[in-house]
Amino acid sequence: MQQFPFDFNDLPTPTYLVGGWVRDRLLQRQGKYLDLDFVLPENAVETAQEIARKYKAGFVVLDAERKIARVVFKNGTADFAQQMGSSLIDDLGRRDFCMNAIAMECHQLIGDQLIGNRSLGIGDGLFAGEDFIDPFDGIGDLKAKRIRMVAPENLAEDPLRILRGYRQSAQLGFAIEDLTRQVLIKLAPRLKSVAAERVRTELGYLLSINSGSQWMMEAIGDRILEDWLPSQHLNLPRFAEIEKVISSLLSQFPNLELFFSKHLSGDRYAIVIVKLAALNNSATALESLGLSRAEQRWLVGILRYLPQFINLLDQATPKEQYKFFQSTLEFFPAIAAMALASGYGSEKIFPWLERWLNPNDAIAYPTTLITGDDLRKDLGIPPSPKIGELLESVKIAQVEGKISSRLEAIAFIKSIIS
Repeated sequence: MQQFPFDFNDLPTPTYLVGGWVRDRLLQRQGKYLDLDFVLPENAVETAQEIARKYKAGFVVLDAERKIARVVFKNGTADFAQQMGSSLIDDLGRRDFCMNAIAMECHQLIGDQLIGNRSLGIGDGLFAGEDFIDPFDGIGDLKAKRIRMVAPENLAEDPLRILRGYRQSAQLGFAIEDLTRQVLIKLAPRLKSVAAERVRTELGYLLSINSGSQWMMEAIGDRILEDWLPSQHLNLPRFAEIEKVISSLLSQFPNLELFFSKHLSGDRYAIVIVKLAALNNSATALESLGLSRAEQRWLVGILRYLPQFINLLDQATPKEQYKFFQSTLEFFPAIAAMALASGYGSEKIFPWLERWLNPNDAIAYPTTLITGDDLRKDLGIPPSPKIGELLESVKIAQVEGKISSRLEAIAFIKSIIS
């Protein structure tokens, strides 16, 4: 029980653990961040508030009408929801997929000491069936590696569950049961009614998964995302390659891990925007997702400069390379990955990446030989746009190998002025 941020003895009886945590424990999966869901027959919000107060954790009411509250700890969150319907079975019957409709009573969990003393894994038969409330045979689905809906109306009630089915398939390596997939396809037009923030978050989860691109392709093929990602703007051949390209780049250049794992907005990483850029030919086609300013800047920049980079691959002067890096330094590896996914050879692209990765590279990161203050103090040049032009001329002369010191830079500027 040490992984939990509070003592389950503080919970009223009965309190049920449901959903993803129970599923993941049965699969012997554990994430870095705890995501706990509790169902209580009564006083759910009050219980959450009391837990938050006792453990000095964050507290927020997520849905006052349905009586759902969240307690935020350093290592995870705990959601407390009032039971829907007259029984726990009724509540589980309103969930999305059978594998997520399994529950455990928290105090029985303490008494049995299931965690830490013996395995909960489904593969070795060491779990005890009576410890789980599983009215829809979710455990059978876990054994079969199958995603099966509880009921079509549950998916229609919250259409984001349609996209979530594909995301959880990627996450778990499961197949979507045929009838469930037919229902997902039929209900897909309802996804356009979901708030952009929720769709954006779910796409971020999907594209962050190593095998996410495969199931993204499946969702696109089933026309699940037509209202959010119009097919006329998609570049499926390039998208089909981007995951393999990123994996290859990380193998060749391990330091690129810092780039692809960079946080751009909230819990979304750079790798998500790189994959979205690979999928789309038009940045404006993604405006409906409401990306952050940083994400939009990356997306527009990647798609704008990719054709220019491809034109420079055959032959680029030091000056052209320098100017290109100055415009794209923040997201250059994404452009390189896009070019590789478009079929251009690594022998031309890798030297550019090596420059970007080397902080001492004379072209990507030329040192500063002289500053604007130097021009004003030493040469008496008054503040004006002319200073910026002169400093840029110095940089270009420097990357072309014409000058390499402060004295040479001053002499170079004097020659220009004279």
